[in-house]
Amino acid sequence: MRKLIGYCLVTLGVGPLYTKAQENLKFDDSFNLWNVRCGQQATVFAAKAYVREQPNLKAAIVDSLSIGNIVTITSPPFKGNTIKNFYAPWHEITYAENGIKKIGFIWLGLLALGKLSASDGSQYIYGFERLTEISDEQNHFSTGVKILDANGDFLAEHTYPFTYSGQTFAQSKLLPAMGLQNVKQILRMEFLGEACGIPSEYYYMAWTGKQLIDLPSRYSVADAGIYYYDEKMLFPSEHGKNNQIIYKYIEEGEALDDHAENANFKITKKQEEFQWGGTSFQKVPTSN
Repeated sequence: MRKLIGYCLVTLGVGPLYTKAQENLKFDDSFNLWNVRCGQQATVFAAKAYVREQPNLKAAIVDSLSIGNIVTITSPPFKGNTIKNFYAPWHEITYAENGIKKIGFIWLGLLALGKLSASDGSQYIYGFERLTEISDEQNHFSTGVKILDANGDFLAEHTYPFTYSGQTFAQSKLLPAMGLQNVKQILRMEFLGEACGIPSEYYYMAWTGKQLIDLPSRYSVADAGIYYYDEKMLFPSEHGKNNQIIYKYIEEGEALDDHAENANFKITKKQEEFQWGGTSFQKVPTSN
């Protein structure tokens, strides 16, 4: 389904998100993980993002923007280019510089997937650094999280691999310390699948005030009426047990017959435990 908003054509339904080209991943011009719309503000993710006179790499560079700068999307997508090993479209933008309104074009991959602001004014900005090609099965995005203080000064950054599997939406949430020692906040990034067989993946990072540290991630996927796999996590403030253990509960179901609406499932459950040590975590070995 498509809807006209102002002068922008926005895709609301789920369509094909990418095709595998010979040497790059291609996001659809109109529907992708950025989900930008006309009139929407976006944040620059790259350390330096060039603004061009026209929506292509051959056009003259008219300006450059820095991480954290705010732009407004003012056009539908234009045919894109492959940069940093993945394809994404261009958009016209407006932005202010020294009180003067400026107009230009920017490649979407230079903008953040999203941004969160903490109560102290610091900002968590996240996006894609580049697509790293290993094999057809293991290509992944080097996904970055960057923290700026209330004045916009750089504090820290962290990258981790995210294997894109056709997810249709990206969002995030700032959580409190959840009972973990030496932690100020936890950032949860979510890449969500909205169709059968497309997984939803959740990445957690602890902010200590000095560095971002990986926490256990979780994963869920389902094929309606046939199979499902679901992980849930409980932090110390949620389970109230050992104050530095993170529990992961895993449930897997496989249909025993072909009746999708009333299928009987063989259900398997298990539990994993992770010990938080203040600067890292370790999986607790299971006893036989």
